[in-house]
Amino acid sequence: MANTTVRMLCSDISHMAIGHVWRESGVTQKHGFDLVTHVANADVPGQPRVEMGERGPKVLAGEYDFMSGLHHDTYAYRARGDKRFVYLAQAQNDWDDVLVASPAVDGLKGLEGKRVIVSTSAPCVYGNFRRALTHAGVDVDAVEFDVWKEQGTGVALRAVQAVLDGEADAADVDIPFDRYGTQRGLQVLGLPQMPVIHNTTICANREWVKQNEDLTRSFLRSMVETVHFFKTRPQDVCDILQEHLAPQIGIEDPEDIAHLQRFWSQALSPKPYPHPLAIWNVYQLDTLKDERSNHIGPLEIWDTGYLRDIDDTDFIDSLYGGIKNTAAPAVNALI
Repeated sequence: MANTTVRMLCSDISHMAIGHVWRESGVTQKHGFDLVTHVANADVPGQPRVEMGERGPKVLAGEYDFMSGLHHDTYAYRARGDKRFVYLAQAQNDWDDVLVASPAVDGLKGLEGKRVIVSTSAPCVYGNFRRALTHAGVDVDAVEFDVWKEQGTGVALRAVQAVLDGEADAADVDIPFDRYGTQRGLQVLGLPQMPVIHNTTICANREWVKQNEDLTRSFLRSMVETVHFFKTRPQDVCDILQEHLAPQIGIEDPEDIAHLQRFWSQALSPKPYPHPLAIWNVYQLDTLKDERSNHIGPLEIWDTGYLRDIDDTDFIDSLYGGIKNTAAPAVNALI
């Protein structure tokens, strides 16, 4: 009998470091389904174009079963009386962006008076970036932020190239574009790490979840196993990412992909629970100051009960050889 097909929409190409491994590793077949992944706001061969504003409506309409992302709109939906959106799991709780800069920039304070590219205006990126710089003692009002509206598969590569070409002094980008930049003469300026809800956050229509609870648990088990696969089978992960992700983001050097795998294997949580500081930080960045939605509490859109059901069976602990091996990566408390 053919497997069920589960459709997941990812909010950005950066989510596909996990998404491709999830889809291609064979993990989902073990749990009785095939995974289809699409990326929003990107032109990817073989998939339809999905604009950012279409993400929520398409999930609620049943075109996708799960979404990776939608970190802020959920509060706005709930504030308007639509309570269908729910977050089920979170793969990573520490912010992972890196800042590549011209060698002429003298530390983070040296960004004052300089032009810095930010690839998106999303609060979990631009807002968190400004907050990190502020904690580092930078006068952010003195920085010329060039916030790009266009997203897509090649944004980070173009941002790094803009710094190389002298069109900007620095750029906030994803892993592995730190290594890509340093291999071409740029420097990486260390940013204070910040907890934030970012990248692979599993969002769904609660009505669909209630009607498909067994499939939801199977999906979450496969997420747990994908993280384990990512951490324990580095060469297989690199092979998958080299074939599927590298061409999409413009990376050719296998060492860049190996760098990505090493970073993510440390950043991903064996048990994909959200960290309370990460929830509070993203809530502060967006919802707390919005009078239209700040009456919605930070935890109202979260339900980790399905993950807890899986956790209570010792499924996750047994993968890692005991509960002490499943501790989440340390989350920096600087918010």
